[in-house]
Amino acid sequence: MNDDGDNKDEWLAVIGRSLAFLCLTQADLRDKDLATQGMFLEALGIKRPEIAGMLGANPRSLREVLSRARNRKQGKHGKKKKQH
Repeated sequence: MNDDGDNKDEWLAVIGRSLAFLCLTQADLRDKDLATQGMFLEALGIKRPEIAGMLGANPRSLREVLSRARNRKQGKHGKKKKQH
C-alpha cells in the first residue's frame, strides 16, 4: 500500500485549508458575515463542505446563505409580474 502518498495528500489538504483561513484573516473578513466569508473561500477553490467546517456552519445552511447573498448581489429582489 501507498500510505505515504495518502498521508502526504491529507497533509497538503490541511495546509491548503490553513492557508485559506490565513488569507481570510489577512483580508480582514473574519468579522464579516458568513456569506462574505463563504464566497471568499469559495473563490479560493475550497469546496462548500470544507468551508462549512472551517466556519463552523452546517453545509446546508451555508448553501442557503450563499444562495441568498448571490441573489441579493444580482438584484433579484423583484419578481416578474404575473400576466393575466
